[in-house]
Amino acid sequence: MQELETNDMTTQYATYDDFFRAAFNWEPFDYQRRLALDNPLPSLVNVPTGAGKTAAVIGAWLWRRLQNDSSVGRRLIYCLPMRTLVEQTRDVTKAAITKLETEWPTLKDRFQVRVLMGGTVSREWDTEPERECILIGTQDMLLSRALNRGYAMSRFRWPIQFGLLNNDCFWVFDEIQLMGDGLATATQLAAFREQFKTFGPSRSIWMSATLDAQWLKTIDFATQVSKLKQLTLSEEDKTASILKCRLEAKKILAKADYKCRLPKDLAEFIREKHKPGTQTLVVVNRVARAQEIYEELAARPKGKKKSAQNADPNIPEIKLIHSRFRPSERRRWADVLNAIPDPDGAGRIIIATQVVEAGLDISSRLLITDLAPWASLVQRFGRCNRKGEFEEAFIYWIDRPLNQKDEKLSDKADDELEEKDQQKIASPYKWDDLQRARERLKGLTSAAPADLPQHSDEYVPAHVLRRRDLVDLFDTTPDLSGYDLDVSRFVRGADERNVSIAWRDLGGQAPMKKTPAPTRNELCPVPVGHLRLFLSKENKAKKKREAWMWDALMGEWRKAEDNSIRPGLTLLLDVSEGGYDSELGWSTDSKEPVAPTPRESEEPEESYEDDLLSHLKYRQSLAAHSAEARAKAELIVNALADIELDEWRDDLVFATHHHDWGKAHEVFQETLHRGLPEDLSEVLLAKSDRNLPSPEGKRGHSRAFFRHELASALALLQTGASDLAVYLAACHHGKVRLSIRALPGENRPDGNEKKFARGIWDKDLLPATDLGEGVITPKLELDLEPMLLGASADGSRSWLERMIALRNRLGVFRLAFLEALIRAADVRASRYPVDVLPSEEVSE
Repeated sequence: MQELETNDMTTQYATYDDFFRAAFNWEPFDYQRRLALDNPLPSLVNVPTGAGKTAAVIGAWLWRRLQNDSSVGRRLIYCLPMRTLVEQTRDVTKAAITKLETEWPTLKDRFQVRVLMGGTVSREWDTEPERECILIGTQDMLLSRALNRGYAMSRFRWPIQFGLLNNDCFWVFDEIQLMGDGLATATQLAAFREQFKTFGPSRSIWMSATLDAQWLKTIDFATQVSKLKQLTLSEEDKTASILKCRLEAKKILAKADYKCRLPKDLAEFIREKHKPGTQTLVVVNRVARAQEIYEELAARPKGKKKSAQNADPNIPEIKLIHSRFRPSERRRWADVLNAIPDPDGAGRIIIATQVVEAGLDISSRLLITDLAPWASLVQRFGRCNRKGEFEEAFIYWIDRPLNQKDEKLSDKADDELEEKDQQKIASPYKWDDLQRARERLKGLTSAAPADLPQHSDEYVPAHVLRRRDLVDLFDTTPDLSGYDLDVSRFVRGADERNVSIAWRDLGGQAPMKKTPAPTRNELCPVPVGHLRLFLSKENKAKKKREAWMWDALMGEWRKAEDNSIRPGLTLLLDVSEGGYDSELGWSTDSKEPVAPTPRESEEPEESYEDDLLSHLKYRQSLAAHSAEARAKAELIVNALADIELDEWRDDLVFATHHHDWGKAHEVFQETLHRGLPEDLSEVLLAKSDRNLPSPEGKRGHSRAFFRHELASALALLQTGASDLAVYLAACHHGKVRLSIRALPGENRPDGNEKKFARGIWDKDLLPATDLGEGVITPKLELDLEPMLLGASADGSRSWLERMIALRNRLGVFRLAFLEALIRAADVRASRYPVDVLPSEEVSE
């Protein structure tokens, strides 16, 4: 018997095979066993589709964590190129953990599973940095966060997830042939984690059925590629009955008639080849093409809201699947993907794009696919007769697929096409890649995995993340125009940059400041270029369409202008603007009102001025909150004893104890005391259950953009604290970090020569303050001299110089991780207070 020691218990297991069987209900393949047990851990996994890569990775990570294996971090980050893969991976993972918890109850609640696909979640994983967690998300959500520019999240929380996703973590990149420029970013980040250093292990695994190690040879990672250990199927795997059946599954391959280039003729071909009682899968390269084929098959006249399909039980069920649907509509796909057609019925036809070509555990008797790059074709072939369940199955490939509007190109020979026409036909791929794939298909009559030749195309990323790019991204302060560094070129290819759209009933007006923030259930991914085209057209009321974006600095929704629309933004559209159809998904031609979907939260967007953790449902003194935050920091650091935080532990705990010192400022206290009884007037507060306007009617602080954390940091700097403690106190809301400058619209102090920034005026007073645990700070005047560039008169370094030196000393990843810890301590002390003041019900 092997004994696995965990943090809080000892559990008996026999072997890894027993463990894997309990989690997944089948015997592990040899390669799955080796991934869990071999040392060193492989970095490349090259196995065919249908071989169980997801179970291999999840099982290996869980086992190694239970073994206290120091080679894997406490966060497994499972990065996938498509949304459809995320939910399937989540379901497999949760089911495995549930089975393990049932068999071994001592594992209950040890491993949490979180999904990152945009929008707000009710319980944020990033407030528990010591927890073992499996994070599953798209490369858009995960890589943008790993670059400190998280898509579809508050900009003020970017650094938290940047820190947690680059320290004490284990990245898994699945289906890397679909990642585009994101693959180069993944390898560059791996190299930079080595260079900058991290807390705890931080390693990566790259997986694909068509993996070529040469793809990983980016500028800073190239020297490491030859040292990477690769895992492939062993002879034992190839002879195992399950895998052997899959590898040799009969798949007859042929070229489709040239007429299938156009959607209308392809629809006729599909009807002709589909066999009742079975499933037919059609995979095309473009969303518009998929929509056109669906409308032809579903007898859905263009522009009509409802289709006439399924009126006759002898007509096959027709389903459309692509990436531009909202989650509320995508949930219906589960029934399609998991259900086997009735053998006595008409069967099912699925029209899909690349979203089904990798990772999804679906199978069809008939597969019809557009010509695509070789790696994509191999993945698509894996959706036909996946488990060898049919005695024979059929695959047809379509050369030079077109949308209906490009019919004039269908009869031209290749050498008659202009370059722009070639690219139009090949989109979203490259013409040369399709030409190579066509040559490889010549003479092939079987698409069984065992019969497919091993080919790979050259990978040359258009954009490669460099060291200077990463260092610049550490600073999250936008310039005065509100511009942020755009990371979309590092997240995906140039043609795949999306925004997220939510539809709301706005009554034709601008959204109010307190409009609830869009949540994941509402969001539809839309290419930036498509949205710009959509906004250039008129709506049903013959008015110019409008989209609204959140301005975090000014704290308001403003109209999105063409030059302000960038990838990663979340925008609101009025339901009357159209643009979405529940059957077709995103559609620039649709003018019908869009039915809004239920929200998962009523929380508004956060602005720069907001202090969301100060206005809660209770009252608490500054002394009590400061002491409780310190206790939470000590708890977190103690739980992270295995990742060597000792050198920075004291500064972290000290900074957490003093993080809200600046709340003693009279401006902050005036805000929190509004509407409270006189007997509390002398109590320095950290929390209030009132959020009332001032007598002048202003809600919030009397000084615009007032930030108490800057006051805390300046006070610490003046009393001799370390630069690390100063930085951590300043950054604990993500609004004051590397630089200090006044913002447009700030209240100016009397006299134009007095320095001011973020609502703090030079020579402001902080009273002597009780921070709990016997800590009493002195009365002092705040000095804003550090905000100026260059050394002061006494030779003291500026704020910027100090912070850059600190960033260089710790490295961007470790500094951000410490930032995440102090913020987690503050949030948890605020969510679960112990020592609160009496309160009474008062209506505002």
